[in-house]
Amino acid sequence: MKPIEKEPQTVFRIIDRATGQATGSYSRSCHDEYDFDSADDARTANCWGIFKDRTQYAIAKYRVTYTLLEDDVD
Repeated sequence: MKPIEKEPQTVFRIIDRATGQATGSYSRSCHDEYDFDSADDARTANCWGIFKDRTQYAIAKYRVTYTLLEDDVD
């Protein structure tokens, strides 16, 4: 029986324009958070507001999809 697949979702990521790399924001869970629910959540992820600088940081919108690779892995 094929497992129920999750529906595609949309996430937003902070992109450093200088490097083109995704930039994480420190989370209270003691790790960097990369995926946000909205562009505004991404821009305001840092308490000092550094991600509001539109010349240094872009916000990219991604669609996350789930693809079943194998249904029974040992």
